Amino acid sequence: MSRRPSSYEYEERRNARIRLLREQREGPVRRRRRVEPLLLLVWIAGSIALLGVALFIGFNSIFAPRVMAWVEENPGAIEHGIVRDFVEWYRPDVLSDEPASDEQRRVTVVVEQGATDTSIGHLLFEEGLVKSEIAFQYAVINSGREGTLAAGTFDLSPTLRPSEIVAALQGVEFGPTTTVTILEGLRLEEVVAAFAASEMTMNMEAFAALLQAPPPDLLNKFDFLADLPAGRSLEGYILPETLEYELSGENASPRAVVEKLLGEFGAALTQEIRDGIAAKGLSIDEAVIIASIVEREAVIDEERPRIAAVYAKRILEPENPQTVGLLNADPTLQYGLMTGEARPLGHPMLVNTEGASLAVDEWGEVDWWPQLMVPGGEVPLEEYLLGYQTYTRPGLPPTPIAAPRIGSIAAVASAPLEEGYLFFVAGCPGGTRDGSHYFSRSLPEHNAFIAQANEECAGQ
Repeated sequence: MSRRPSSYEYEERRNARIRLLREQREGPVRRRRRVEPLLLLVWIAGSIALLGVALFIGFNSIFAPRVMAWVEENPGAIEHGIVRDFVEWYRPDVLSDEPASDEQRRVTVVVEQGATDTSIGHLLFEEGLVKSEIAFQYAVINSGREGTLAAGTFDLSPTLRPSEIVAALQGVEFGPTTTVTILEGLRLEEVVAAFAASEMTMNMEAFAALLQAPPPDLLNKFDFLADLPAGRSLEGYILPETLEYELSGENASPRAVVEKLLGEFGAALTQEIRDGIAAKGLSIDEAVIIASIVEREAVIDEERPRIAAVYAKRILEPENPQTVGLLNADPTLQYGLMTGEARPLGHPMLVNTEGASLAVDEWGEVDWWPQLMVPGGEVPLEEYLLGYQTYTRPGLPPTPIAAPRIGSIAAVASAPLEEGYLFFVAGCPGGTRDGSHYFSRSLPEHNAFIAQANEECAGQ
């Protein structure tokens, strides 16, 4: 027989069921409250990450290129820090201080008065002197030279860095230097071409003008130019040598370079050489003219004094019936011939003459010493150049014809006039053309040496 539960037991069972139902009902709620915040954070973080990626991709593919294009159109904006920071991050390559190219060429640019840094950068970019206008503006800012670039005419090169171009345009000195070699026997046009082929930034037209028409205040600085005839160039007064020059700045200006070259000449012209020239009854200018011819004729150093003696004796003894003061020097014919044919711009002998002039930029492309195709006396020269026709006109030519080394000038000073030589001809002793000459005192002896040389040199 079953027993009915007491009221106490019934109450306990009822409470137990209520607790169970409450636990079943509240348990999942508590678990959801613990999990939902974590899921929410993960969802938010993922959304932000996706948004960041989308913004980054959109900025790089759409917005950044447009900003960069705007900066390229407005390179002066690089002076603003936020713009500069953007370019340094997005396109650091356009700011590099690198040359536009390794092409060795000279580009003359004219910076007008009042030109801005931006307009100068555009000019340089158009001329191929900088890789980008931004790089030039960046170099201007980094050097602290905003608004200080000078107006004027400048000779620049694509091999210069933007920072070097900035320095050149401000006329200040900067570290890099270069060497320029002037070879023996070059005429002034070839000297200018040697400088033009270098990395120097000076204006070559101004340099050429100073060499061809030196002003009185320049001539007065050097005593050896005291007897230089009026209107004469500095032909013959530029020594063949290799010197180091700054690429730009005050020390690389045309005037500074010319003064440096003349200073080298003055330092090499020792008192002993001056005294030897005077003892021959020659002026320094006459000695330089003779030395310039010797430079084009002599091959062997030991023969220079004797060749100089032949020319000096012909000049000093114009009454000698064998020579009648004629030099018979082929190099003077070459000089006169090419001066008339090339008509180099600014040459003193071409003043007030007709005909197109050869520009300075073209001087390095000319063969200034061509082989003569007819006998010396038949070489045709224009009227104003007949002074270089030394087969028909007695005396010295009106100017030196080339750059003589100091050894050739010293050879004039020490020329052995007492040996009495009046003639020389290139020979081929042993069948080899070695640069040596046969010297003679009389025309019959000279003709005999000519015959001997023709026989020896047959086939050479």
